[in-house]
Amino acid sequence: MKLIYKDLKHGEIKLIPENLDDIWHLYNLIDNGDIVRSITYRSIEQEDDKIRSKKSEKKRMKLGVEVKEIEFHEFSDRLRIHGIIKEGPQDLGSFHTLNISSDKMDKLSIIKREWKHYHINRIEEAIKTKNQDILTFVSLDEESATIAVLRQSGIQLIAEIKSNHSGKMYESIDKSNEYYGNILSIIKIYKKGNSPLIIVGPGFIREHFMKFVNDNFVEKTFEIIIHGTGNSGLNGIHEAIKSGIIDRITKENRVVFETQMIEKLFEEIKKDGLVAYGLDKVYECLKNGAVDRFLLTDAMVRTKKGEEMLNISKKNKSDFTIINTIHEAGKKLDGLGGFAAFLRFKV
Repeated sequence: MKLIYKDLKHGEIKLIPENLDDIWHLYNLIDNGDIVRSITYRSIEQEDDKIRSKKSEKKRMKLGVEVKEIEFHEFSDRLRIHGIIKEGPQDLGSFHTLNISSDKMDKLSIIKREWKHYHINRIEEAIKTKNQDILTFVSLDEESATIAVLRQSGIQLIAEIKSNHSGKMYESIDKSNEYYGNILSIIKIYKKGNSPLIIVGPGFIREHFMKFVNDNFVEKTFEIIIHGTGNSGLNGIHEAIKSGIIDRITKENRVVFETQMIEKLFEEIKKDGLVAYGLDKVYECLKNGAVDRFLLTDAMVRTKKGEEMLNISKKNKSDFTIINTIHEAGKKLDGLGGFAAFLRFKV
């Protein structure tokens, strides 16, 4: 994320999203009622448009839209901001959709009545992590392989490949080489930078695949890390993240941090430790100044109650973490009502 202008006195910040993770950050930054200004395209209406059947010409223009709805499809490179035109050369009061893409490096202004501390924290986080390596995973067994990347916004599935082979892979060298070759061809397309390739899964197949990569990808510039898991597929990747292996590579990835928070929360719940969960209980603990760290889902941030509780946490000097519901950790917290807390003392 690139910050190009900030005027909190007048409620305006200008940003340029530079990658897919920035699109996710923008989704969490923009709220209903905000004004978003951006370059867009809109049809030019002419007097005889109602008579003519052909499509009217679309003109490039800058519009300010009051946000009514915002859409972010998981790992999409585009953010759709739907709202009412408040600023621009035409059609004031009409509905329009702004399509913000990281590929086009779209510049946009966000105008809020009030920028909250968690909004500013998110922008700072996006700027801090913009050059962070994206980790690539291969999670495989003898039947199939899953290729995925770990982003700040979650685990993005790239491809699933079937071996089309029954029995032990090592019993057929040609079949195993064909299977491994199909996996490697995808890695060569999607693997970026010098960050490690992490191979996980049960049995010895991960070692066999690592040897194949080393023998057949001599121009590679990255390290290969292997880690045994009881599962393959996306479950194997989640298992590897929970094991702490990613700590050997990076301590700044958002998904890893959030996963560790939720795993710690559930451990404390099991032993009746210093934690609370659910709206009513967490709210009571916040009001009593008992909360050390407040956890809530990204969906709850957008509610009036969530905003009120964040303000109480700031007043009482409690830390907070917003957990993304795209990945497994967020879904677990959502199952507890979307709110939880680590406590200083029991209430």
